[in-house]
Amino acid sequence: MTAQNAVLVYLVDDDSSVRDSLQSLLESVGLRTQSFADTETFLTAYRPDCPGCLLLDVRIPGRNDLSSQQLLRDRGIDVPVVIITGHGDVAMAVTAMKQGALDFIEKPFNDQMLLDCVHSALTEDRIRRRTRAQRQVLLARLKTLTPREQDVLRQVVEGLSNRKIAELLNLSRKTVEVHRAKVMQKMQAETLSQLIRMAMALDILQIFDATGAIASPKAALIE
Repeated sequence: MTAQNAVLVYLVDDDSSVRDSLQSLLESVGLRTQSFADTETFLTAYRPDCPGCLLLDVRIPGRNDLSSQQLLRDRGIDVPVVIITGHGDVAMAVTAMKQGALDFIEKPFNDQMLLDCVHSALTEDRIRRRTRAQRQVLLARLKTLTPREQDVLRQVVEGLSNRKIAELLNLSRKTVEVHRAKVMQKMQAETLSQLIRMAMALDILQIFDATGAIASPKAALIE
């Protein structure tokens, strides 16, 4: 199976003629497509393990005012969304983009424009999946740190020197240096700048809960 055949374009539109037309267009360029008349049916069929994107009509019966995008977020679905509509306006487009849509196109639209939007969405999906995989690796490393090493990491990320960290945690400077070396080793960071980039990728200050423990992956990582 080729890389293009491995992806799946989902289409949600209550107009059967639009679904048939778009599905024919997408499949004519080798893109596998599944179409649905409503969001709930799509959610039942959605495969999070399969790369893809979603073409979503903004006015699905029972899901007005862009609430389908909210529903996706509530279900933890991070598929790239391209909004399609036959009666859009500037305010609607702005709302769609604020809610996470990659693009907003109005019917009738140019075929090439639609295909360009789909390919951009598929590229975005690859980026998101790669980022999530990298985060999972970093989170696994983070979980190997002891509570004290977590404390030291948190202060390092906040930009404190070893001396300041020692004062704050009531430790000797030598002990902080030892913990810091262990953090670098366990996180597999060769330089401080690399450790900081890892922390930024994980949004490290949000990963620790109020007690200082590492939050669960679901809570800690935005997917």
